[in-house]
Amino acid sequence: MKTQTGPGEAAPRRGSGWAVDVGILTGALLALLAATLAARWAWTPSPAPQEQISCAPYGLEDVSVAPRGGSHPLSDGPVRSVGLRWAEGPSDRLDIAFEHEGTTSSYHVFADGIDWSEPVGVVFRLHGDGAYEYHHPEHKVSCLAEVARSHNAVLVAPRTPDREGEPTWWQDLDGNADWFVALAEQRIFAEYDLDRSRTWLHGYSGGAEFISYELLADRADFLVGGGAVLAGGGGAPSTGTSEPTEEQLERLLLHWDVGLDDDGTDPYAPFDALSAAAAGHAWYEDAGYARTSVRYREGVDHFELPEARVLDAAMAAAESISAPSTELSPDPSTAPPMRGRD
Repeated sequence: MKTQTGPGEAAPRRGSGWAVDVGILTGALLALLAATLAARWAWTPSPAPQEQISCAPYGLEDVSVAPRGGSHPLSDGPVRSVGLRWAEGPSDRLDIAFEHEGTTSSYHVFADGIDWSEPVGVVFRLHGDGAYEYHHPEHKVSCLAEVARSHNAVLVAPRTPDREGEPTWWQDLDGNADWFVALAEQRIFAEYDLDRSRTWLHGYSGGAEFISYELLADRADFLVGGGAVLAGGGGAPSTGTSEPTEEQLERLLLHWDVGLDDDGTDPYAPFDALSAAAAGHAWYEDAGYARTSVRYREGVDHFELPEARVLDAAMAAAESISAPSTELSPDPSTAPPMRGRD
């Protein structure tokens, strides 16, 4: 408290008394704050390195990769638009909006690690019903992106534009295909320097059905080289309006992969993918495609297919036409199911 000076007392000098006390207190508080911050920084752990995920569930036993797209699920709300990010080349892009004739959905592009001084291919990954892998790319999609990168190809993972009920690719074939082809032509092939002779369609379950029912049957001119890998599905189309060229019939690699336990009896997977794959393979073989194959896997259900390993084998086989991969050959211990076509 400030006091008055009495008669005969001298007034305090400037800088002494109360002013000195304030200076001391301020300095003490600053010192305490600095010590507190220093202690906090000293005890704050440094950021942990990004956790690796194993690709063993997808057939690559000795491969672990950093999760692409982060560790949190992506929103299923309104899509957003993010511009291109150019560093030393195109990089990963997530949840990019694309609108075509009033229909809007989104897509991911995984382009990290690509050598743009060499020819670059592309893999279009089409998810199964529900689109779980689209919203959680840190799992299976990260391993598929690594396979694509190992063949110097970007991986594009679109989400079906279907917004009614469970998201599917195969229920609105024409509408979904119009959006998908426009996305590929107007965004992917237009914005990236890609070798179209190395274009792949890779679908799982409902995504495989979309490929076999629509993209190969009615829009075969989309694939000028490369091929398609159909996992856990890929049935025979009711009609086929495309007229593939002789070169397409001779060179495109079409492979079906399915488990012998994937017959629709599992309540968690009521779709009979086994019959669908058998029928789809037979239909396209009869249509004149010379490089078709189907693999029936003993003891494997709808959720256990080694998809990353199979994609790797297919791309390797296409790169060396004279040396088909044993991974794509029928398992001699199993036989195709004796079922009719769809």
